[in-house]
Amino acid sequence: MIRFFIAGVPKSMKVTGIARFQRAGKVHMVPKRANSEWALLVGQIGRAHAPAAPFTTPVRLTATFLMPRPKSAAKRILFPMTRPDLDNCLHKLSDQFNGVFWQDDSQVVDLVATKRFAPDGQAPGLELVIEELVTP
Repeated sequence: MIRFFIAGVPKSMKVTGIARFQRAGKVHMVPKRANSEWALLVGQIGRAHAPAAPFTTPVRLTATFLMPRPKSAAKRILFPMTRPDLDNCLHKLSDQFNGVFWQDDSQVVDLVATKRFAPDGQAPGLELVIEELVTP
């Protein structure tokens, strides 16, 4: 099992514009995305915790995004229901670690993702747990 923490405010991918292209006579427009400083930091720290060789077996990925609690949020608000969206935070993680923790992100067969406020006294960030699932 590999477990590590990346301190910082979790962010989603950023959109840098719109790409327009034509295929089969139909115009398509898709958002252009770029890695944010946050994504680069996650990749850099993740690679520092990589195994000697990527796993070849099924993998469980657990990602806990710890968000800062805004001063305006009352203590009775238990969950961060604001942007960034959890699925946008998670979007690039599996692709980013192809060839690092696993050979291909198709090996991720269990995925647990949560978004919570960081506990008092703890920095916001991302805790990642990667577990190799070994069949009996």
